[in-house]
Amino acid sequence: MNVTNMSLQLASEDPQRLAAFYRDVVQLPAQPEFGDHSFALGPAGTLFVVDHSQVVGPTREPARAIIDLHLEGLDDEQARLESAGVSFIRNKGVEPWGGVISTFNDPDGNLVQLIQLRPELASLPEGEAAGVA
Repeated sequence: MNVTNMSLQLASEDPQRLAAFYRDVVQLPAQPEFGDHSFALGPAGTLFVVDHSQVVGPTREPARAIIDLHLEGLDDEQARLESAGVSFIRNKGVEPWGGVISTFNDPDGNLVQLIQLRPELASLPEGEAAGVA
């Protein structure tokens, strides 16, 4: 299999509101060539916010599918999102492989993670790197 792109369809009962969150708060770049509710996820990915007749209310299993946004500058992006009213449920947790992860819920309750690779933190004992900036 030679995958040349990846897309994620995020269904919502209120796609206008959810698309506005990803556009205005998260500030994902729009991909208007794919429609009004399409956003770039790096050079080879697209997020589509769609309406679906079988989706009602907030997600019932937030951890079933998690949106991971890999980036540089996690501290600055988290601070920007917090100033826009986003509450984080995980704050810069460090994984054994060196990933620093902060997690929040979008307006539909889907989990979104900001991930920055910090190889120098790999294999530190759990908790030792808490509060890494």
